[in-house]
Amino acid sequence: MNFLKNIDLKRIGLHFLYWTFFLFFYVSNKSDNEGYYEYIVTYFWKISAQATFGYGLIYWIIPETLNKKRSLLFIISSFIWFYLVFALLMIFKYFYLEPKFPGFFDDWLGNKMTVPERLTSGKLILREFSFLTYPVIILGFISFNRKQQRLLKLEEEKKSMELKVLKNQLNPHFLFNTLNNLYTLTLKKDDKAPEVIAKLSEILDFVLYRCNEDYVSIEKEIALIENYIALEKLRYSESRLDILFTINITENAKISPLIILTFIENAFKHGVINETEKATIRLNLESNKQQIIFSIENTKPKNELSRISDKSKIGLINVQKQLNLLYPKKHQLEINDTQTNYTVKLYLTL
Repeated sequence: MNFLKNIDLKRIGLHFLYWTFFLFFYVSNKSDNEGYYEYIVTYFWKISAQATFGYGLIYWIIPETLNKKRSLLFIISSFIWFYLVFALLMIFKYFYLEPKFPGFFDDWLGNKMTVPERLTSGKLILREFSFLTYPVIILGFISFNRKQQRLLKLEEEKKSMELKVLKNQLNPHFLFNTLNNLYTLTLKKDDKAPEVIAKLSEILDFVLYRCNEDYVSIEKEIALIENYIALEKLRYSESRLDILFTINITENAKISPLIILTFIENAFKHGVINETEKATIRLNLESNKQQIIFSIENTKPKNELSRISDKSKIGLINVQKQLNLLYPKKHQLEINDTQTNYTVKLYLTL
């Protein structure tokens, strides 16, 4: 019963139609003085030989040799398997088909040959080789194409799952830092806390509900960035922070959510928090038909507290992984870290 449950009836039906098509193709080429019965019977057995050779090659020899990178064994096994099927077909023709339909094989190359002569005739082997292999080549191409589609589907599923894992790591990381900012203000009983909560609410709405897709419009990402900058500016006076965000959007492209925000978050966390003097952040975002270009530069505090710990690199590491998944060979990330400045330039090809 378990064996019957594992049978793919649809696949069996498609293969049956495939070989039936070849049978009707051969029959359609018969001459007017030849009968349908002898044609159908003869080519039924010849197609059976083709199917035997094909399925043996695709489902037995290739998995056991070529798939295991045994090329020489594949060549030898394929030739032996072909010759075995060829020999059985020649013997079957000699003892059954030719006596049953003598007129049908009058013009056939091996008609007057004995069995040993047929099995050693180079011309006959080459002729039958082309006959036995060409339906198999088509079947093999179809099988290879289906296998590639399955592999692509598995790759997409793997990519999707990996992205979900990365985003599940990234979002809490971002939210944790933002909540820390709010916690600092509430401890100080700062009047800015309600405004921070409002901005945080807008950010949470984006993070939790709008960035589940792989890509969002760049306008939505800009709105998120502006909210985040506004939230951070509430924490610092103009004497502590000099920030400028310039935008040049000529094409409303799509971008992976939170990709840019992570670099901005790092700039605030490592360029402003520990700065005792005035910190500077310069952001620029451009978009055209060909690419998205983002750059950010922040000054670095002179004290030792600005050193980046391993935990604080989680966001940047995840962004780099997401870039590899979402923009394979279509992104360029340049990071320049000096004693006084930290600069990031990101190029995304659309």
